[in-house]
This record gives sequence, structure tokens and C-alpha cells, in this order.
Amino acid sequence: MMEIRNVTIVGAGTMGHSLAQVFAQEGYSVWLTDIREEVLAQARKLILSNLQTLVETGLLDRGQQDQALHRIVTTTKIEDAAGNADFVIEAISEDEKAKKELFGKLDKICPPETILASNTSYLNIFQFVETGRPDKVLITHWFAPPHIVPLVEIVRGPETSQETVDLVRALLIHVGKKPLVISKFLPGFIANRLQSALNNEMLHLLDHGYATPEDIDTATKTSFGLRIPILGLVKRMDYAGLDLTQKILSNALYEPPPRRTRSKTVDEHVSLGKLGVKTGGGYYDYAGRSTEEILKERDVKLIKLRELLKEMGEL
Repeated sequence: MMEIRNVTIVGAGTMGHSLAQVFAQEGYSVWLTDIREEVLAQARKLILSNLQTLVETGLLDRGQQDQALHRIVTTTKIEDAAGNADFVIEAISEDEKAKKELFGKLDKICPPETILASNTSYLNIFQFVETGRPDKVLITHWFAPPHIVPLVEIVRGPETSQETVDLVRALLIHVGKKPLVISKFLPGFIANRLQSALNNEMLHLLDHGYATPEDIDTATKTSFGLRIPILGLVKRMDYAGLDLTQKILSNALYEPPPRRTRSKTVDEHVSLGKLGVKTGGGYYDYAGRSTEEILKERDVKLIKLRELLKEMGEL
């Protein structure tokens, strides 16, 4: 199999900057490209902040931080970024037209052996992406923040070769990830389908005024959220007893809310420009704190939890 040395990330936003960091930390030469220089400037700031957090938590030393930064080159010129790539991850907006256009451009720019991956969380790229290398096209679905969260879902297309899947899986393991291979496209894959069901119930509670955001997060973190890292969802049923699970399933008093495509409270926040951390407020108020500061607080807690779970043999 080919050896991957040069990695290109297309799209330097929420996921892209962190993806670039993952590969740079492990010694790969990385090009990070975006159509806007201001996005690349913010990406460089966030990568530096992320690396500093890893140094402060003892997972990197200063020398490794500097080396990782030097391995990342940013540019608005995709021709420069992808011309010598061995592996490309597309991390642009979830827009079918934009992704189709990008993959067509990458197919022309990249060497014929380059593997092209999409970080889409729900689009079936295999239905609309057109390249001369369908055997080298697949989905690698990462989770925010990619430089901390281990899981990557690999989704193969109908023409994706086994060699491509094996190579990408080996690459992800090498950079410290936990890849799962999904044999064919399924909307939402595994983790997002589970999260989507939970989000649907959560928005039902919020939109109907049954609970505040703080109530819901407290209930989540102090009950089943505490068990999930240890037991997951399926093993939890074994601990509860499958006979009890059987009775719970027959409970006609509880009906899940219908699948929603809109949310009253989400729409209200968006109309006010409250988009979450990136605007300083959403359901919670983050005013007066920089994005780097807010993300650092989250990351330090995630790192501590991840390292503890590793020690316990759960990761």
C-alpha cells in the first residue's frame, strides 16, 4: 500500500483547524486551505491555543508544540495545498453543490493515487460526487474537537476499495484515533443517529417549557451521562436487566415526540444572532470571554476525562 506523508485539509473552520493539528502532531506535513484568509488566521490562533493546552496538561512539550506548528502551512490557493497530497479531508459546509464542485476540482489537482475523504455528517456524497477515482473516495466522520475525541467513523462507498479502507483505518490508528468501519452509507452513521434521537427529545422539552437548559444539562450530566463512558448504551441494559428492559419497552404511557425539523427555541436564538460560543451566547451566556478561553476550558476537562478513561481501560 502507498505511504501517506502529505495531508491536506480543505476548510479551516470548526473542524478543519483541529484536523490539521491531529496530523501535524503526529509528524505529517499538512496543508490547511480555506477560501478566506481571515478564517485561516483564526485557525492558526486556535491551533496554537489547542497546542498550548496540551502542553499545559502534560501531553506535549514545547518542542513538540513548535514542531507541529511548523508542519502546518496555510493558504487560500487550493492548487498549492492539494497538488502533492497523499490524503485529503474535505471539511467545508454541508452543501451538496459545494462538495460536488470541490471533489471535481480535487480530482483534477491531486495526483491519481490521492485518497479523497469527506467529513460530512449526513450527506451521501457517493450519490453526487463525480471523480475518476471512486475506489479512493470515502467518508471519515470526525467528532469535535477532533484533536481530543477518539472516534472516527469510516464510511465506504459502493466503489471504495478495501485497500483504501485499510489504509485510512491504519492511518487513523497511527494518529491515535478509534476508527469504526461502516460498510455502506447510512444517514447519521452510528453516533449521530443516537445523538439525533436525544436532541429531538431535548428540543421537545425546551420548546414546550418543561425544563430549562440548565435543568436538562444537570439531568444529563448527573445521571445517564455519568454511566455512558463506562457502560455505553447496550451494556447498560445488561446491568439493568433485560427483563426490566422488556417491561420498559412495553410502557405505553411514554411516546417519543415526533421527529422535528424546526425548533422554536433554536429559531428564536438564531433570529437574535445568538449562535452559541462563536457569538458569545446561545442558550448560555459566554460574553466577555474569548473563543480560545471557552474552548480551552472544555478541552482541559475532556482531556482529563479521556486520560482517566484510558487508565480504566475504557478507551
